[in-house]
Amino acid sequence: MTQLTVMERTYTLGLLTYQIARETLGRQTDQILRAAYKQKYQVVINMATHRTSLAPLDDQTLQIKELLARDVDGLLIHMRGDEQESERIVNTVQKRVPVVAFTAPTRDLSGVVLDEALGYYEATEHLILLGHAQIGFIGTDCSAKAKGYLLAMKKHGLSPQPISSKTGFLERAYQLGKRLGGRFTALVCRDDYTAIGICRGLREAGLRVPEDVAVVGSGDIKVASYVTSALTTLATPYEAIAQAAMELMLEQLAEGPGEPRQITLKPSLIVRESCGAKL
Repeated sequence: MTQLTVMERTYTLGLLTYQIARETLGRQTDQILRAAYKQKYQVVINMATHRTSLAPLDDQTLQIKELLARDVDGLLIHMRGDEQESERIVNTVQKRVPVVAFTAPTRDLSGVVLDEALGYYEATEHLILLGHAQIGFIGTDCSAKAKGYLLAMKKHGLSPQPISSKTGFLERAYQLGKRLGGRFTALVCRDDYTAIGICRGLREAGLRVPEDVAVVGSGDIKVASYVTSALTTLATPYEAIAQAAMELMLEQLAEGPGEPRQITLKPSLIVRESCGAKL
């Protein structure tokens, strides 16, 4: 990758994401656009296959090549999180332009990492300090979120109780909530959508939130503070992620290639009614 002079720049960046339909991912894209515009950069957006799709992963490669063909000065890539992703990006770009990845950890790329393990550790420990011992985790077993939950449970000598990861979005979570009965006094959920579905299912099964079961979500979607009970959640620092990504991009554009640099941010716990803590 060669350093671009001011005269050579197109002042256009490529943004590759994998979904914008859900509010959380849409908000992150919006903040990336805002951060770029503040620096007088236009953004061309491509969307690679959603990571739950059965389509070939080569779709991401094709989308990167399309962006490179637009003579962009650099690439901002919202990571999907599969194990081969960093290598795939490096091999496709071949140092032609700077690359900044977000929000999953990367190899050989500069990026902004969201420390979800630390966030879920703090959320789980918050429930433990409120007196809960039967705490379930609803999400993917091998994720950073699960890691944070497990660390907190083990630190306090409690038995982890992960629940099937096939509970994504509202309907499945709602059906699961109806089936859980009184197995848990608290639940830590993979995202706010799951938490909202769980809460409705629990109530239809005759359980109260938070009196019988405390619930914590993640993402701080706009409706989270308006549902009954208002949802305790881990808020993603969307604006800070976007600003850090642009910082890394401008650094590479100004100074040329260097050692990959990572900026780590963490979600913040917003305590509301659903966890049962006194506000």
